[in-house]
Amino acid sequence: MKKRYLLIASLLVIFFTTCKHEPIVTIKGNGSNNGPTVVVIPTNDSVCFNTQILPIVVASCAQSGCHTTLNNYANIKLNASTILSYASKTTGKVMPPKPQPRMDTASINLIKRWIKEGTLNRICTANVCDTANVKYTTHIAPIMNIYCKGCHNTTNAGGSVNLDNYTSTKTCTTTGKMICTITASGCAIMPKGGPSLSKCDIRKIQIWAATGCLQ
Repeated sequence: MKKRYLLIASLLVIFFTTCKHEPIVTIKGNGSNNGPTVVVIPTNDSVCFNTQILPIVVASCAQSGCHTTLNNYANIKLNASTILSYASKTTGKVMPPKPQPRMDTASINLIKRWIKEGTLNRICTANVCDTANVKYTTHIAPIMNIYCKGCHNTTNAGGSVNLDNYTSTKTCTTTGKMICTITASGCAIMPKGGPSLSKCDIRKIQIWAATGCLQ
């Protein structure tokens, strides 16, 4: 009998050490449209609504005079296919309209992935904040692309601020304007009308500024 238990235990060890498991997912609530009801432990394979989809749509579509109702999960989910369709068009009526810059390929592909995954309201919080060797290309540009570039770009520099390239972003940061707005330290809080930057993203920008705005 003891040998039999040992054999079963050995087989279980082999099974659990060789098989691949799906990422652990925690789901809360009933999936209604009234707010964040689904919480997923972030993985590299899942699209997070709050940190990826919402900022892109707000910056590209929900500005003053445009589709201001596209600033929450319920409305963005309802219009997801339409948003993707207009963002992907190359002729005719396109969105965002000029002089707003078009959504870049990475943003469009992200929305496609989100729709394919079921337009879920994944609310993600980073477990680890990567602040090692902070540089523009690896750390700062992705933040600017998602949260800021929709309003502050070469063709439509809101508030005379351009954040779609290294030089302009560095200038805005070294003058102190960037830190002032993302931390609301006596300045109007940015991003305007959209989700605030996470503590991790704010910390990255602060470190980038303190270390000389490396490219």
